[in-house]
Amino acid sequence: MQNSHKKNKKLRDKKPLYILAGAIAFFGIFVYLITRPSIQNIALKELETSYNKKDVETVWYKYKAELSEDEEFLNATRSKLSSFKLSDDDLRYCQGWLPPAPTSINIVVIPDLSGRINDNINNPDQVGNDKLVLKTIWQSFINVSKLKQDSKDKFIVDVTDISQAKGQFGKVANQLQFDLSTHKGKSNLLYFTDGKNKEFEKGINTMYDSAKAKPLGADYVFYLRRYLNSRLKKSTLFDNYLNKVLIVTDGYLEATGRSPDTKIYGFEKVLYPAVTFGNILSIINLKQLNIPAVSVDLSNTQILICEVNERKKGKGKDFEILEVYWKDWMTKMGLKSENFKFIPREQASNITENYIKNFIEN
Repeated sequence: MQNSHKKNKKLRDKKPLYILAGAIAFFGIFVYLITRPSIQNIALKELETSYNKKDVETVWYKYKAELSEDEEFLNATRSKLSSFKLSDDDLRYCQGWLPPAPTSINIVVIPDLSGRINDNINNPDQVGNDKLVLKTIWQSFINVSKLKQDSKDKFIVDVTDISQAKGQFGKVANQLQFDLSTHKGKSNLLYFTDGKNKEFEKGINTMYDSAKAKPLGADYVFYLRRYLNSRLKKSTLFDNYLNKVLIVTDGYLEATGRSPDTKIYGFEKVLYPAVTFGNILSIINLKQLNIPAVSVDLSNTQILICEVNERKKGKGKDFEILEVYWKDWMTKMGLKSENFKFIPREQASNITENYIKNFIEN
């Protein structure tokens, strides 16, 4: 009995020691758990020691299941790849296995402000038609952009010879550029105010009033060579861009001071029969009439040419010839055939509106 009492007393005396030992063990486990490197930290460390895109790809697939939606890991992966100054081919390869980057739309509108807008014989009320086209493009841009946030959508109305137009166009140029990359932390819907719509409309009216008084010309060959590259957006690992270029013109490339780029008149005897036989491009190639390609990459671009309108003397023939000239020219600069649209001036404006909406919004 006395031995039992002594044993219980010893146990009671050691109880605080057991409690202390348990507390120390628990604390040790707790410290281990909070200081143990997380999967994210391990992955980030491995990215730091990656020396090429293959190393980064290996790390990505190793931790993809746990971290593919982890913003910090994804940004670190993109940043590491960007540090290697990848070629275009390597960039496309990496875009193939990375999650898609946010997509922004980049719209460039280039209206033909040459004498066509005053040609009431071939193009009656062309200014009214053009303004309707531009307003439709603007509204379609709003429809695409308004429900986004922190996008880099951009809309610009340009002229073909900016240096020539500087005095006239410079006054309204800022009213016809809309860049949502500066609209941060808010819904894009808050960007498109009545004030923005009025600013756009005022800019368009001023531009056409000036052009009617003093036509600016429409040298699209010069514009593509000199300006278009700087207007197009190149996709990166962080941002994807849809470049959509809309050219509003009758289709005839006849810049002042040189022979026409779309050579029809003087070649009717060979080109007009080719419309019937369906071999227009063969004749253009044979006669070496092609529009020379310029140094611009259109592989990531979609192009819509609208308001194309045959002159009375070319009725029933010129449209098909103009389309071949333009398509041949654009595809030589990398434009994919499916990304080329060439549409006539329509009697019913809603047909043109639908073309534009489908082109921009789909």
